[in-house]
Amino acid sequence: MTAPPLGRICWRPINIIASNCRPYRASRIISFSQCQRQFASSPVQYTQDDRKPLALVATEKPKGRSKGRRRIAPTLAIISGLATAVYFTVGPDSKSGTKIFDPPRFTPFTIVKRDEVSPTSIILTLRPQTLVNRPRKLLSDPYQTSWEKGTWSVEIKQPELQIARSYTPLPPNKGDPMGDFRLLIRKEHKGEVSGYLHTLNAGSQVHLRGPHEEFDLPERVTDVLFLAGGTGIAPALQVAYTLLEERHMEDDKPKMHIVWASRKRADCEGGADVNNPNAWEARKTGRIVQELETLQQKYPGQLLVDYLVDEEGNFLDQKRISSLTKATSEVKFGARHTRIDSKLLFVSGPEGFINYIAGPKIWEGGKEGQGQLGGILGQMGIRTWKVWKL
Repeated sequence: MTAPPLGRICWRPINIIASNCRPYRASRIISFSQCQRQFASSPVQYTQDDRKPLALVATEKPKGRSKGRRRIAPTLAIISGLATAVYFTVGPDSKSGTKIFDPPRFTPFTIVKRDEVSPTSIILTLRPQTLVNRPRKLLSDPYQTSWEKGTWSVEIKQPELQIARSYTPLPPNKGDPMGDFRLLIRKEHKGEVSGYLHTLNAGSQVHLRGPHEEFDLPERVTDVLFLAGGTGIAPALQVAYTLLEERHMEDDKPKMHIVWASRKRADCEGGADVNNPNAWEARKTGRIVQELETLQQKYPGQLLVDYLVDEEGNFLDQKRISSLTKATSEVKFGARHTRIDSKLLFVSGPEGFINYIAGPKIWEGGKEGQGQLGGILGQMGIRTWKVWKL
C-alpha cells in the first residue's frame, strides 16, 4: 500500500509522524515541508495494523502511569516506614504503651486455655485480642499498677442478654505471657454469665471491661484474716500475692491467715483443715490448693490456710471466727501499727456467704457500698479489725 496524499495527515500512521515530524508550529514550517518531500520520494509500505492511529495513545499513556507509579512507590514506602516506627514505639508491648483496657468500652479477649479444676469450676486463661497473633511479648505487665494496689476485678459481658458480671483475676504464674490473666469461674445455679462462660472453649472470644480497683491495701499491714467462700478464694490470692510477692519487704511482711469454706471437697481437693489431719489423705490436689501450698512453702510462718468443707460438717461459725481474730501477730513497730487499718479482715464470696458473715452490702450513690457491719461479725462487735466486704 502506498502513502496517502499529504492533505490527509489526520489518518497517517502516528508512529511514523512521531518519529519524523514534530507538531507543526510557525517555527517548524520548513521542517514540515522537508517532511513532505521525504514522504513523496520515499513511499512506505503499511500493514493493516499501521492504520490504527490510537497506537500512540496506547504506548504513550502507560509511560505516564509508570512515572506516576515511580513517584507513588517511594511515598508509600515512607508512610509504611513511619507507621512501623510508630507501631513499635507506642505499641502495646512498649513500656510506655501497655494499656489494654479502654473504659468504659468493652475490650475483646480470646480464651487461650480452659482448665477443669472441679466438677463445677473452671479456670479460663484470657489474652487480649490484639496480642493473639503476635509472636513478640509485652515488655511490661499491663496490670502492674492494679497488682501493686490490692484487689481488683474485671467485668465480662454476656452478649445475648447484654448483662455483665465481675470476676477477680488470679495472680500470674511464673512464665505466663505478659497480658494474659486467669479467671476462676464457678457455674452457679441460674447464673446467666457463669453458665455462658462454661459453654466456651479455647479460641472463643469474650468482651471485658475494667480494671475495677476494689481495695487499696495500706502501706503498713501487720495482720490479715481472709474469710473466703467458694470463688472468694480468688481475691484472697490477690491479697497474698500483693503483700507477699509484689511488695518487697524483707523484715516487714504481714502475717496472713486464709480460711477457705467450700461446699464440697472437690472444690478444694487436697487441702485440709489444720485441726483435721486425716483430711490430708486425699491423693489428688486441686489447682487452687497447689497455688496456696506453693505460697505457704515460700513464706513459712507468714501464710496459714485452713480448709472448711460443708459436706464434712466443718462450718465457719462465731466460735471459730472469734478464735481467729484473737490469734494476731505481735506489734513490731510500736504505736504506728496500732491503727485499725493495720489489721484487715476481708470477707469474700457469694452474696449469701457475705450476708451471713458480715451483713449485706448496699447501693450508695449508684455504686455498691459496704453498708453496716452485720452478721456474725456485727454480733461479735469487732473493733480492732478493719472489715471489708468484697
